[in-house]
Amino acid sequence: MNVLILSASIGSGHIKAAQALQQVFDATLVDFMARDVSTLNWLTKKIYLAALRFIPDLYDRIYKFADGRRVGVTARFLSSALMYVPFARLLKKFRPDVVICTHPFPEAAASLWKFLHAKSARKFLLAAVLTDYSLHEIWIYGEVDAYFVATQEMARELATHCRVGQKIFATGIPIGAEFGSIAEAHDSTRTTILIMGGGLGLGSIEETLSELDKLSAPLKIVVVAGQNEQLLARLNRLREKIAHPVEVLGYVSDVHRLMAAADLLITKPGALTISEAFAAGVPLILHEPIPGPEALNAAYAVAHGAAIEVGDKKISAIVAQLLNTPERLAEMKRCAKKISRPLAAVNIVRQINRLVAVE
Repeated sequence: MNVLILSASIGSGHIKAAQALQQVFDATLVDFMARDVSTLNWLTKKIYLAALRFIPDLYDRIYKFADGRRVGVTARFLSSALMYVPFARLLKKFRPDVVICTHPFPEAAASLWKFLHAKSARKFLLAAVLTDYSLHEIWIYGEVDAYFVATQEMARELATHCRVGQKIFATGIPIGAEFGSIAEAHDSTRTTILIMGGGLGLGSIEETLSELDKLSAPLKIVVVAGQNEQLLARLNRLREKIAHPVEVLGYVSDVHRLMAAADLLITKPGALTISEAFAAGVPLILHEPIPGPEALNAAYAVAHGAAIEVGDKKISAIVAQLLNTPERLAEMKRCAKKISRPLAAVNIVRQINRLVAVE
């Protein structure tokens, strides 16, 4: 079986979900927004990421604008039409039996191809893997054969939009296989706090570090700056002024090891990050969500007892309160483990294999 996984390097979550599937599937993974795939796609990504610096709530505006049924149909048509040709080239090059999309852009293009070539002898199973804890109109296409979503609630909501015959599976969001067998490695002499801001190093990390410096309890702080080299340089300068021991890291490939050693994770609520944290059983403090899906991700984690959202409170006050109530930390850890889906990637692959076998 020839499997093609299409993702998009807009943030790290979509790519990480695709990589988790590739760990299980013998598949080809392509970044649909890469320059060698399409200059237009690549420019779209570059313009969007640049615009975020000047319009921080840009994603929220796009998210809300495109979520209405009428506007959503238009947004889906435009994205599929603009990206149809790059997808057609990839289809001709790889000739897959299965196409898995972890971002709505390649999903849109693949759906349009299937619509326009409904009577073609060339067939492929199209699967969409949603990478948030909420449903959005831009993911919904009648040509998708199978949807894989994070929760049963999302599956029920999606079912009201889908045509007869489309399959929906509540498997969870795929994360790396290494999160399925994490061995905890906590420091018994001090509390270890991990600070992350996704692949782009977002979320007022410097302010968070300064807030933690106000605490007198023995702490070890590990900060991940991601691919943000300017932030990495600033953090290396700032750590000299912090009373607690601070380890500053750039982009890392062993997040599971860091989470296994952490007693608490402070981060933006990206869906992949919080899914990994659930599997690691690390309590979460969530702050500065991008309005839209990240805010809904945070709401999910908080509602299930695995996280506290900062809101108007001071991070130092929240951490101090948790350190003074270890039973609360233990309960958050238990809740995180309860909602974790470390085998999501394996279950997605299993279901796709079954669907292909039936066909």
